[in-house]
Amino acid sequence: MGILTGGYLKMYTKKLQLQLQRQLTSVMLRHNKVQKQVGEMEKQLTRMQQNQNSVFNASMQAANYGAYQSIFGINPQTGQSSINANDAQAMQTANNQYQAAQQYNSIMFQQQKFMMDESFEQFRTMQLEPLQNLEESLAMEKASLESRLATIKEQHESAKEMEKDSRKDVVPDYTGQG
Repeated sequence: MGILTGGYLKMYTKKLQLQLQRQLTSVMLRHNKVQKQVGEMEKQLTRMQQNQNSVFNASMQAANYGAYQSIFGINPQTGQSSINANDAQAMQTANNQYQAAQQYNSIMFQQQKFMMDESFEQFRTMQLEPLQNLEESLAMEKASLESRLATIKEQHESAKEMEKDSRKDVVPDYTGQG
């Protein structure tokens, strides 16, 4: 009776083992695909943020240059200032106004940059969180399948041993010794 039980268990555990290996392969393929998607999404988001920062920095420089042109009365065609370079008082006043404008621009742009960065982080989270959750779920499923597969392999080995041990009982004794 043990040989039949061992044989059946051996076949059953082998069948389960093959099923789990197929499932594990499928999960691993999906997990690898999702990991790749997460990596590509992170690269894309990083490029977007770098582009956004470049545009932001260019805007800040343009605002400072605009203030400079306005305060010093720069003629766009000639590039000459309307303030007399020999008038120290007018130059000092223009410099003070320009420094104040730069500080104002700096404060305004820092606030805008903070809000922009916060908004971008929320966007990043919205884009990445579903993929990261799926990646985590697949990793957990993969670990579960690997654990079950290890258990089934142990059961398969036990069934093989049971079948092997039971064969001794089935073989007839031809020695006549009883």
